[in-house]
Amino acid sequence: MEFQEKLTTHIGQTVEIATGLQVTTGVLSRVTDSTATLLAASASGYGGGQNVTIPLERITFVRVV
Repeated sequence: MEFQEKLTTHIGQTVEIATGLQVTTGVLSRVTDSTATLLAASASGYGGGQNVTIPLERITFVRVV
């Protein structure tokens, strides 16, 4: 199973996605052949979440939380 396919099995779950620069936590909402998108919580008091799209090639690890 390829990374993209494995990641797709976790859509709807809360995950941490790490790149070389940061770790982003949110609900995985979409996976394409080149990107993963998650709904990350915004700062307290600033309304709803924010969609964050991360290129698969930049992901160093994913942890389901």
